[in-house]
Amino acid sequence: MNHIKAFALAKWATAEKLELIGMEGEVGLVQDLSDTLMILKTKTISQFQKIDSLPSKKGRWYYLPFNKEIIQLVLATSDCNQYNIEMLISAIQSKIVLISVQTNQLNGNIILNDNQKDNILQLLNYFEKQYNKDPKQIKQIMQVLDNTKLSVQQNIEKLINNKEQLSQIEIKSLELEDTSKVFYDTAAAVHRKNRLNRLKRRLIIGGIAFISLSFICYWIFY
Repeated sequence: MNHIKAFALAKWATAEKLELIGMEGEVGLVQDLSDTLMILKTKTISQFQKIDSLPSKKGRWYYLPFNKEIIQLVLATSDCNQYNIEMLISAIQSKIVLISVQTNQLNGNIILNDNQKDNILQLLNYFEKQYNKDPKQIKQIMQVLDNTKLSVQQNIEKLINNKEQLSQIEIKSLELEDTSKVFYDTAAAVHRKNRLNRLKRRLIIGGIAFISLSFICYWIFY
């Protein structure tokens, strides 16, 4: 028997179910959630209130507002530590928020993608295995997991930054190569121009010398 049974998102003012993720083997969750939402609909719920719960046929629904319209619920047995349930809800919320760029929001609804659902189910299974542990132990483990996740994220960011730096180096190398080519082409053009100028000077000097020699010969022999 599971101690952690399901996670749900709903609009408490209208008793509208948005998402329901149940543990393997759990049945009758939809009706149980529907009955609980009909009770919550009659309650005044503050966006900033602390975690609360309602008994149901399947166990106990712990609920905590996600925003001013949407509420998060976890179905668990009555012997589960409430603080652990609160940590579970917070962990799930952080996963929803962290990958919010992959979350479609339409008319105030939250539609979870398959990746988010898998992440939430993994958390449910994790807390199911740890349900009877001291809250401090779970908190320490969650901090280690968060630190690991942060480290992975930082490594990914470093790889991205390194890739961007390599791209910049490649761009600068191409620019340097283009500059070198322009310099080479310019130097070659200047060299050709200088050779042409020297050739012109030689032709002019040669022409003058030939004309002078021709004049001298004409003056001597005629």
